Amino acid sequence: MAIKKSFSPAGRRPANRRPVTASRAITAGKSITSAARNRNARPQSATSAKFNAVMASLSPEKQNFTRAIMANYRRMGTPITAATNTSNIAAKPDFMELLPIFTQKLLLLDVFGSVAMKSRQQLIPYFKVKTENTKGETLKNTILASPFVNAQGVDPNFTGRVVKNEVVSDAAGSFTTGNLAYIPVLPGSVTVIVTISGTATAYTDDGAGNIVGTGGAAAGTIDYATGTLTFTNAQVLSAGDTVKATYQYDNETVGPNTNGEYGAAMGKIDLQLDEINLVATAREVACYWSVYSAFAASQEYGANIGDMSKEAAFSQLTAELNTAGFKLLSDAAAYNPQYNWDAAPVKSGSVVPSDYLNMFKLKLGQASASIYQRTRLTQPNFLIVGTNTAEYLKMVNGFKADTAEDNVGPYKLGSLDQFKTIICDPNYDPDTWVMGCKSTDIRRNSALFGEYMPFTSTDAIGLANASIQQGYVSMQAMEVVNPDTIVKGRLLGTF
Repeated sequence: MAIKKSFSPAGRRPANRRPVTASRAITAGKSITSAARNRNARPQSATSAKFNAVMASLSPEKQNFTRAIMANYRRMGTPITAATNTSNIAAKPDFMELLPIFTQKLLLLDVFGSVAMKSRQQLIPYFKVKTENTKGETLKNTILASPFVNAQGVDPNFTGRVVKNEVVSDAAGSFTTGNLAYIPVLPGSVTVIVTISGTATAYTDDGAGNIVGTGGAAAGTIDYATGTLTFTNAQVLSAGDTVKATYQYDNETVGPNTNGEYGAAMGKIDLQLDEINLVATAREVACYWSVYSAFAASQEYGANIGDMSKEAAFSQLTAELNTAGFKLLSDAAAYNPQYNWDAAPVKSGSVVPSDYLNMFKLKLGQASASIYQRTRLTQPNFLIVGTNTAEYLKMVNGFKADTAEDNVGPYKLGSLDQFKTIICDPNYDPDTWVMGCKSTDIRRNSALFGEYMPFTSTDAIGLANASIQQGYVSMQAMEVVNPDTIVKGRLLGTF
């Protein structure tokens, strides 16, 4: 007795067959097609009795040949028919696996210092050491030291008896008399430089209270006790002209001076409390879908549309944080044309490309040195570059490429000597680069990133109109805290 096989018509599910669902939850950290199934796996139609009768009348050789033809048809015929017969396009679609969306990585923390915010407004207090008065080349309110500045020792005379390049007058008009700030002045130590229209003329004292010019010609007087400086002939100053004095004074005398005041004249400093003010701002996005699309995604592909929306929302939030942070650094960077590198000689053939590319490396080194020159406490260790700059960097000696291949949006390009992190940002000008400082020491960062509220999702809400909505939010703060540590430059003549 022949056993009949029962098949359900295409597109219908037997009563005892359970719906196909995802074998595991789909999360933002997994591919949204990880549990998808292939819709092409359908039951084949039953062999008809007429076909069996025909096959029985054939010789064994012809039967084998016919079975081979049928096997090829079953393997290839249906897709070919669906693709070539326009009447079957809507009736017999051919489904591939569900394509995943692209998600960006949060690279901001590779170039920003991180701060855990306990409040929406986080104050980071610190002291800075400032000068209370002007002495020589060090002006009043100059910051000598702070967590972000180290200017100590720049002027080696602030605490000593030498006063260098004190501005006696820089006002336009006729100058005859002025006063030196630190007294009593030591005889024989005074040099006065009068600069008019870029021409400097030097005068000195003779130790006897006289100001003399070249060859010893009398030009005025100096009162050592009061510091009063007088010129016999008026010096006519215009805008930008100056009268400066360098001299020594007795910084051991405690008084009284000519005004009856006690205490030695000296440079003074004070400590001032300051703070970095981080204020977290909100980022938010809402996702909407229908119960029908959710059912279809689960039924047809084994995907969870709620997890898919979460992945899409978090990726959008991440991408915007990257873009905003990198732009913040670029806007704060000091642009200096002397750090630009011209690639034109490579194209013209006037230089050896491999050797000349190291000049680009030299420009980066000079820019790095300028940051340490200004701050005296930190050196840059990251680069953010445009796409064209990235290609030139790859050819520089010492460059090490990152091994990541799943790049989306900004990505880690590699490293070069002291620049442990190099990020290529397609949102940058292709020929631009920006360098800055990133450290676990909060004081040595160019910028800070404060996380107050991590990526958070609301509960999904289903409405009577068969729609579902869910919100995704976060709150962070970004602040450039030391712009002196950021420099940018360009590539010129690229090809």
